[in-house]
Formats: sequence, structure tokens, C-alpha cells
Amino acid sequence: MSRRSAGAGVRPIAHHSLVDRVTDELHRAILNGDLPPGSTVSIVDLCERFDISHIPVREALRRLESEGVIELRPGRSALVATVTTDELRNIYHLRKLIEADLCRRAGATITDERLADAEEALAEYVGIEREPAALAAKHHAFHEAMLLDEIGPADATVLRVLWKASDRYLHLLMDDLDHAPETQQGRIDEHRRLLDLARAGKVEELTEAWVAHLQSTEDALLAALAVREAEERSAAGA
Repeated sequence: MSRRSAGAGVRPIAHHSLVDRVTDELHRAILNGDLPPGSTVSIVDLCERFDISHIPVREALRRLESEGVIELRPGRSALVATVTTDELRNIYHLRKLIEADLCRRAGATITDERLADAEEALAEYVGIEREPAALAAKHHAFHEAMLLDEIGPADATVLRVLWKASDRYLHLLMDDLDHAPETQQGRIDEHRRLLDLARAGKVEELTEAWVAHLQSTEDALLAALAVREAEERSAAGA
């Protein structure tokens, strides 16, 4: 290998690694509310905070813009996207369409190995106490294990965007969700029903239950968002 080709192979890896780190840090700050919806993000401030040039910062912001959580503005700033009822409904509309198709195909051929992976993810999910990032990770691990054999590269890209968008609402609305024991148990039971139907080979019932599960999650988030919006209107009018 020539010196020139070796150098060409090293530099992008280092550059993308830096962009990845900046993207992850900004995503974390947006999810946990350090950068709340509607807030302005200064590219200059980010460069100073991370002690890096503007190039990886801009690339990280472009990635987040593609996920719908950042709106780049002319000049040297960006805006953290607001959360809206319409966006939430659109996210889950797309999830129901895509995941129902994947579920119908995956359910017909799901293996014991995939079911065991889903069972393990669910057990870990049940043991987590209201920590949004960990809950989201295990929830996605469960869904991914069930669908994995039918998820192609294009599916993976789209699902990653939709799941991250869902995570944003989960993180921001966690405190406003219904945390009654019976409600939490109901969510767990929904997942166990999906496993039971998959084991029994009841593909159509599994697909219907999968869509119903997504619908119940959407309804819970919509209710939590309504509470949040009512509180904000009350605070604005005080």
C-alpha cells in the first residue's frame, strides 16, 4: 500500500470519529433537556466547549437535522426543534406502516434464537427504573430482536431515525407519563403477548398486536404531551 493511500484511509476515520462524538453529546443534551425544544445553539459556543473547529460541529448538526431534532439557520447557529402533536403522530404513523410489514414477514420465520434475545431484552427492560436512555435501549433491543431477520439496510436507516425521534418524545415527556403500577404492568404485558404470539406462530395476530402496541405508546405520549402543553399555557398566562 502506498503512503498516499494509507494516509487517505486514516484521516476520514479520525474525522468521522470526532463527528460521532460531537453528535452523540449533542443528542444526549437534547434528549435530557439540557438543550430544550426551541432553544438556540451557537456553533461558536459549541466549538469553544468542545475545543474543536467548526467543521465537525456543523457536520454533527447536519446529522441531527436529518433526524429532525435540529433546524440549521443561516449564519452560525441552529435551533432545537420543537415537539408537536402532528410530528408525534407522523412518527408513529410511519412506524406502524413499516414495522407492521416487517413483523408480518419476520413472524413467519422467527427463530428460537431471536425469541431468546427478545426475552432477554424484555427481562432487562422490566428491571429498569424510569431511566429514559436505558429504557429506550432495551425497548429497541426487544423490537429489533423480533424483526432482525427481515431488517435490510434501508429499513435499518429509516428505523434508526424513527426510533431516535420516538426516544426524544419519551425523554422529554417521561415525567408526564402515567406511572401507575397497573399502567406499567400493562406495557410489560403487551410485550409478553408479542412473544407468546410469535412462539405460537400466529403471524396475523402478532402483527395486529404489534400495531396495537405502537398505538398504545402513541396514545400515552400524546396524553403526556397534552399535559405538558397545558402546563406551558398556564405558566404563560400566569
